[in-house]
Amino acid sequence: MERTEMKSIYIINPLITKEFEEMTLREAEPAASAETQLRVVSIDKGPASIECRYDEVIAAPYVVKKVREVADKADAIIINCFGDVAVDAARELTDVPIIGPGSSSMALAQLLGHKFSVVVPTSEGKLIIRRVATKLGTTKLASVRAVIPDIPVLELQNEAKLVAKLTKAAVKAIEEDGAHVIVLGCTGMAGLADRLN
Repeated sequence: MERTEMKSIYIINPLITKEFEEMTLREAEPAASAETQLRVVSIDKGPASIECRYDEVIAAPYVVKKVREVADKADAIIINCFGDVAVDAARELTDVPIIGPGSSSMALAQLLGHKFSVVVPTSEGKLIIRRVATKLGTTKLASVRAVIPDIPVLELQNEAKLVAKLTKAAVKAIEEDGAHVIVLGCTGMAGLADRLN
């Protein structure tokens, strides 16, 4: 029997809040094969969360530094933010595949329906999503909707409150914007998709 070599995927959280590491691992493990070892790490300095472009700019050099630290041990790296923080810069450092959840999620959403909408926890996040969509070149983005009122990323653990607001924003995207597919536009909301179905 041929033995398969273990693959190592590093998930880099572009924030200093270590509490997200456990949640990230818990949500990612079911998607990993038995031959895949997931390692979740956070940046050493930078913002506590990514709420806006300013936070992305502050986090970027520390994301690049972390990519340098793990690249020789990784078979792939995921930058765990829907804004794809520093993905392009990180790709210049290594031949290891670097994945951005925002562009990869939107690329898949384009295949699943005629139009898709992205629902984000804060109104500031709408600009981030539009930037990623523009870079992707998609023409199928129906809208970007923020929950009202905003829920900062560090408060996303209040699931009952969040699910109700996400559902309301998703229904508006479907009814008013013509979306066929809803994408949750923050990796801090991982695990909530089933609750919105």
